[in-house]
Amino acid sequence: MNKHILLGSLAFLALLQPLPILAQSLDDLAQAQLAADAVWDKTPLGFTHAFFVSEPPAAYGMYTARPDTPFKPGEKLVVYAEPVAYGWKDKGDGTFDFGFDVDLAVKSADGAVLSEQKGFSHLALNSHAKNHEFMLTLTLDLTGADPGQYTLEYTIHDIASDKTAVIDLPFTMGS
Repeated sequence: MNKHILLGSLAFLALLQPLPILAQSLDDLAQAQLAADAVWDKTPLGFTHAFFVSEPPAAYGMYTARPDTPFKPGEKLVVYAEPVAYGWKDKGDGTFDFGFDVDLAVKSADGAVLSEQKGFSHLALNSHAKNHEFMLTLTLDLTGADPGQYTLEYTIHDIASDKTAVIDLPFTMGS
């Protein structure tokens, strides 16, 4: 498992540890959420899940993981990721902006950068809540790529903080 994904997963699990409060009222629940948010803010950006999927997901948590088989020529690479510990920009009107700017790199098996694009994607939302469930769906078309071993690398920049994390997924392009 990618070390950034593992760190993100461990950090998210740590969110659950300092909350021994047994909520007995909505106020107790609100206080527990504030405590969880404080830990969330101090945790590095990471991912509880980040992998290839067979098709774009219907919603958060609603995906079909792709089997670890070579991609066929012309088949799109679709990545599903669940980020944790991102920030929220308070807009001052009762809403929050949150999301990510994404840079892309495709590397050869030996790590040489074959292609890269800064600003590959901008994924952001505005909400009245500090949403903790957010998914990234990133789709890449590598039509014409030679058969072989590659690594897909997405550098994820939180738009509400200076936090950055990397998703790197090895894959094989078949013939």
